[in-house]
Amino acid sequence: MRRLHFALLSLVLVLAAQPLFATTYYVSTNQPPVPCASEKSGWVVFPSIQYAVTHVPEGAIINICPGTYSEQVTISRPLTLQGVSYGNSSHVVIAMPGALTTTPSLLFGTVAAQVEVTAGPVNVTGITVDGTASSSNCPSGWYVGIFYSSGSSGTVNGVQARYQNCNFVNGVGILAENGHDPSKSVTIKNSYIHDNGEDGLAAYGASLTASMEHNDVEDEVVAIFQQAADGSVSGNTVINASTAGIVLYAGVVSDNTVGGVSILTAGGGTITYTDDDGIDVYGASTVTSNHISNSTYYGIRLLTGGATITSNIITSNGLNEGGLEFPVGIGFGCFTNTVSGNVINGTATGIEFVPAAFKGVNAFYSVPTINYEGGGGC
Repeated sequence: MRRLHFALLSLVLVLAAQPLFATTYYVSTNQPPVPCASEKSGWVVFPSIQYAVTHVPEGAIINICPGTYSEQVTISRPLTLQGVSYGNSSHVVIAMPGALTTTPSLLFGTVAAQVEVTAGPVNVTGITVDGTASSSNCPSGWYVGIFYSSGSSGTVNGVQARYQNCNFVNGVGILAENGHDPSKSVTIKNSYIHDNGEDGLAAYGASLTASMEHNDVEDEVVAIFQQAADGSVSGNTVINASTAGIVLYAGVVSDNTVGGVSILTAGGGTITYTDDDGIDVYGASTVTSNHISNSTYYGIRLLTGGATITSNIITSNGLNEGGLEFPVGIGFGCFTNTVSGNVINGTATGIEFVPAAFKGVNAFYSVPTINYEGGGGC
């Protein structure tokens, strides 16, 4: 009898441990049956994303079937979360649950994150994070679509982060941070970020390398905020950021398209989207080979010294506000920076508040004022 009890106990333990040794993991809202993940030997299907994240082994790949998952997800071990296709659908949406708990943030104090990553590497691909909420579940304070918190790392690829803007609160599409050693890296690429309450993409921290590559970022206050210790912002398209297309403290900004795009309306008119400033530079960084158009005030605005600004194309139509001529191609702010090889076309002022020792050579077309020092000069 004891042998029989032992055998039954062993069988129970094996069955209970099955998910830990399975090779393929799925999440589906349809159970049973599971049309996206037809049952096969060695496959395990979970009823929610968080349940899967909690129970798979480190390094596992979790396949998420098309559907809407109203939940808050915390990922505290290395793994991959990826949306998969079934039939003609590949639309995996993490929607706002009944409430979001908050978590510490270096940049904002606390945030409420729909997806929080606390380990690494954690890779997220092919998923939409939708912050649409109502008065019953609208977060207070800052809330974030995907949050890589301090100590985490990984890659976000082919994600959509949208509508973190309930009740006009401060929302961020994707936020990455790290403030302590060892240094961590986060890459955000090939994603569509739009209609968040404050920032589209944001990176912050003294020990973070952040790379933001080939994303489309639209309808934000600041489209891309880069205050990580190092990294790159490259190949992105930024449209209609009301304050600034890119705010840069460190790293390299290259090959981005920032600013106005004219869209033909049904009535035959056009709407031209503009940013107050195309790129605001606060650190000793490099800004090269970007195309900036239709900024209301500055194509590139320098707010500190030590930056290198080369080979950018800045185009815009002029305007007059309060007797001042805008937009300005490049505003020095009287700081010493390396500015050369840029093409400035059609702005009201080419470059302004230029230090007396400035020797850079740039090309100006249809610009009535090339160098304007403003006020009493620098």
